[in-house]
Amino acid sequence: MNAIFSPGANQPPLARRRLPTLGLLITSLLCAERTSAQIEDPHPVPGVPLVLTHETHLTGNWGGLRNRLFEDGVHIELIYQSEYFANTRGGITTDGASEYRGDLSLFLELHTGKVGWWDSGTFFAHVQSQHGNGITDDFVGDFQVLSNIDADDFTQLSELWYRHSFDDDRVWLKLGKQETNADFAFVEHGVEFILSSPGFSPTIPLVTFPDPDWGLSAGVTVTDWLSVNAGIFQGRPDGGRSLAKTLDNLYGPMVMLEPTVHYQWRGELGHLRIGGWWNGDRFDELDESNPSPGTFGENYGGYVTLEQGVWSVEDGASIGVFGQYGWSPEDRNEAAQYIGAGIFCSGVVPGRDDDSFGLGVFHVALSDEGGFAEGEETAVELFYKAQLTGWLSIKPDVQYISNPGGTTNDDAVAVGIRFELIL
Repeated sequence: MNAIFSPGANQPPLARRRLPTLGLLITSLLCAERTSAQIEDPHPVPGVPLVLTHETHLTGNWGGLRNRLFEDGVHIELIYQSEYFANTRGGITTDGASEYRGDLSLFLELHTGKVGWWDSGTFFAHVQSQHGNGITDDFVGDFQVLSNIDADDFTQLSELWYRHSFDDDRVWLKLGKQETNADFAFVEHGVEFILSSPGFSPTIPLVTFPDPDWGLSAGVTVTDWLSVNAGIFQGRPDGGRSLAKTLDNLYGPMVMLEPTVHYQWRGELGHLRIGGWWNGDRFDELDESNPSPGTFGENYGGYVTLEQGVWSVEDGASIGVFGQYGWSPEDRNEAAQYIGAGIFCSGVVPGRDDDSFGLGVFHVALSDEGGFAEGEETAVELFYKAQLTGWLSIKPDVQYISNPGGTTNDDAVAVGIRFELIL
């Protein structure tokens, strides 16, 4: 049986849904992963260089080789992301409650037209290695997972896919082992948050970090204001799955559909996404009163995201807001409902044009049948990202978590700092 959302009071809070921030930044900017309206977006995601110069990488431009490769359709990025977090109050314990965790990611991208093959194709690979520990499982116990790179240690080929576009990218297809969150439930203004939930609702068993898996996704821009993404994916993801044995271990499938309305409000771009998902695998029944619960032959749910630019100027400074809602049936999902909202500001601090900061509140309603002592958890996050050089940033972060993990433990306060190094 699928244990993605398995019941039982003796199990730790769900810690299997997290957002691969670096992968999304790379794929969203350099691979044009998301179908968008034909309205120019003046707010690119900060943190990833669009122009490859000596100042954007620690190892420089390799004597011009990096730019020549990029112009010829080959893009290589090696990024190290690390963080140090401590639980300073409440949760499970504050004794020795600090940990270091790191992620080393190699991104390889090849544009077929530029290398002299066929037009409009992109091959992409992501090799990833993680080490260290997070503080969720042993010290905080939070359900929403306070760090989006928290996982078991691994070294794996996280992504390997081919994407082809048609009609000037108004239609695209992507096949392979992929990060589903690049095309579904994505909120651009939530990318820089460290908590997992701004990435996507905890009510969605998304095929995502640390377990990207195989699938076929597609998108079409119907009009300048409407696009639709759809996909079918491995329903029981396993990031360590052997490429050779994948076809012998297919479950589900996980099916997703997401229409998006693109618009402008007072000259600022906005996106309204209304998505739904269905998974045909088997899921454990959540029934606290039944010692021998059964299983369901399907799972399903829906979600809505809204993001809106509020203010921007020509030099790149901007302010944007976002909101999220998710629902799934509580008889088979630990997270029954979710609502989150936040504000993201970039370039608004005088003299710090490349810095950014954000504030958000994220609330999950837990299943009444899931064996939780408390029926909800709320996390508040505040961060400031300082871009020290083109290739180095630091991000101090503080999170206040009430009812961590749906327990009666005292509210927790986690404090940390994240480093991002572009090699």
